[in-house]
Amino acid sequence: MEELTQKQKILLVLAKRGSLTLEELERYTKIPRNSLLKNLSELASEGKISRGWLHIGGKKYRKYSLKVSILRELGID
Repeated sequence: MEELTQKQKILLVLAKRGSLTLEELERYTKIPRNSLLKNLSELASEGKISRGWLHIGGKKYRKYSLKVSILRELGID
């Protein structure tokens, strides 16, 4: 069986869990933070994910989500 790429892992976790913060993605994918940031930037520039801000208790967290078009492409509506 073929090993998943880091980008594929990120997309699968986002498809299953919805919007996640960087820390949550790090925990679920087991990808090192620097590699994760690089891959997330590439996925955003490819138009596969969107980034936004989550405000909790006066703090701002970066939130990552799959774009709707990618969910439709994967057959997950």
